Amino acid sequence: MARVALPNGWAQALTRQRGPLRTYQWLWLLVCTVGALIATAPRILAQPVIFTTSASVAVDARHRGGLFSANQPNADYRAVEAIAYSLLRALNDGAAPRYPTLGSPTLGARYEPQPDGSIRVTAIAATPAQAQRLADDAAEALARSIRAAGGREVFRVLTGSYLVNALERGGAATTPFDAQLRTIFLNSAFPLSRPPDPDSCCITLEQLDAETRSDLARALEVRDVELSTIDLPALQARIRSAGLNCRAELATRNERAAADCRTEAHLITGLDAIRQAIQLIGLPFVPDVASGVYRSAAAQPGAEVPRYTAPLLALAAIVGLGFGGVGVAVDRSAGLMRKVRELWAYRELIINLVLRDMRVRYKGSALGYLWTQLAPLLLMLVFWFVFSRLLSSSISMFPIFLIVGLLVWNFCNEAVVGGARSVIDSASLIKKVFFPREVLPLVSVLSSLLNFLLSLPMMFLLMALVQLSTLGRLNFAWTFAYLPVLLIMQTMLLTGLALLMSALAVRFRDFVHLIGIMMQFWFFLTPVVYSIDSFNSTVFGIPLAVIIRWLNPMASLIEFYREILYGQAVAVPNIPTPGLPALTSVLRVLVTSVSILTIGYWFFQRRSGSFGEDI
Repeated sequence: MARVALPNGWAQALTRQRGPLRTYQWLWLLVCTVGALIATAPRILAQPVIFTTSASVAVDARHRGGLFSANQPNADYRAVEAIAYSLLRALNDGAAPRYPTLGSPTLGARYEPQPDGSIRVTAIAATPAQAQRLADDAAEALARSIRAAGGREVFRVLTGSYLVNALERGGAATTPFDAQLRTIFLNSAFPLSRPPDPDSCCITLEQLDAETRSDLARALEVRDVELSTIDLPALQARIRSAGLNCRAELATRNERAAADCRTEAHLITGLDAIRQAIQLIGLPFVPDVASGVYRSAAAQPGAEVPRYTAPLLALAAIVGLGFGGVGVAVDRSAGLMRKVRELWAYRELIINLVLRDMRVRYKGSALGYLWTQLAPLLLMLVFWFVFSRLLSSSISMFPIFLIVGLLVWNFCNEAVVGGARSVIDSASLIKKVFFPREVLPLVSVLSSLLNFLLSLPMMFLLMALVQLSTLGRLNFAWTFAYLPVLLIMQTMLLTGLALLMSALAVRFRDFVHLIGIMMQFWFFLTPVVYSIDSFNSTVFGIPLAVIIRWLNPMASLIEFYREILYGQAVAVPNIPTPGLPALTSVLRVLVTSVSILTIGYWFFQRRSGSFGEDI
């Protein structure tokens, strides 16, 4: 009896068509429900106890003017925020950083501009006292950074006056502060976004009002922190790595090393002058006193942030059951299990084709299988050299950050490009032998998956070496166990894309040549070699990072892999801490993967009947 498609949709197919559910369909519902719980329970149960509170930073119109455009934060404000985070990370209690895990799920702060002109500072921490302290410190860091933004312009104006007085008129420093200003300028210890303009008015420190002098002091304080915690340590580390003794004869060393030694001496002299200039100004920063920019202290946090463990587990079970129900509906209305059984019957063909692909890939090479380890490692070294050495990336443990993203992307690139060509390249096989055409793109995906799995030992070895050399210990976490969940989601996504691309390539042959360009464009839209959180721009008021995450499932998948293997991207010298991705994000990518798999399979089925004629 012919099967009739139901017009009322999958819900009717699930409940009414062909009577009661079959045993394998009940098992499928059970597997989906239990699988959803297994995939989500670690994240739900591992939710840390956190407390949250907020402080506030009031900003007057004078300081606010350069940071906002049409009441929206501009690039200058983002730079001020970045400096505030740097100040926060530089805080220490004795020799130890005050917030060593800043940016982790249990310790963080964010800044939120408000319509009334103030900026709310929200902090989360593992204890109420730490949350309150972090909110106050983060608010103080932002207030100091906003004042420093205005103080840098004051320093530029004073430097312009110095140029006229000291260089054009031949005058010597008339005050102790002028002498320190001269030292700072001549040693290039205070870089400016644009050079000073010589000012014949000869403005002096004594002519500035208290607010302006306070801004100048804050700018010098921020530069003090930058020099003592970032610039000088980085330069001294480079000198040590070169084996250079700056007290020895520089003539026997290379010019670059000698230049580093001279730069170090200039910066040390300039840092000392900056600190003396701060003392001469004599206006310590009191963040809670009402002024142009000041802080309102945070309140004591109340109860811990609710974790909703039981409702989230129930929701996960319902989502898994719903996912299984959709699968049963598709099976009952479209014979999905019949197709799965057909593919299973050709499993030996699939295995042989995958093994053949692996043999062909490394045929004739001296190293053979070792290229699965060496190829991504060498590619990682290229990107590490370009982005770390030439472009000065500040991401902590950058080789691990890179290798995780590159391996995941290579799996995607090989599966999609190979899948697009799979049917065309097997034209002779299609014309001679009958088999399910879905086998060809599926083989491409499975072959790429196998290549990815074979590369994992090299990745773990590299992670261990970098962690031991950086931390002196391993930083592996139990979150690695989440890796199969991500592999399943990515394999579903790539299978759908391979099915779709292979059918398009048969119909439109030019698509085979276009796919390489498309994948290159996709590569740059995916955070493989950069952190997506580095985007500060918005599109129609929506942060660009959010748009990329929603429209590019590979961007989210790479972030998930990094989250469980590496942690969130943090700047040196902070240590990334592995964790689990947010459940809402995982669910979004899962729905996207299943949707693309469904669309790709539907389109492939519609076109596969004409493959013999088109090829």
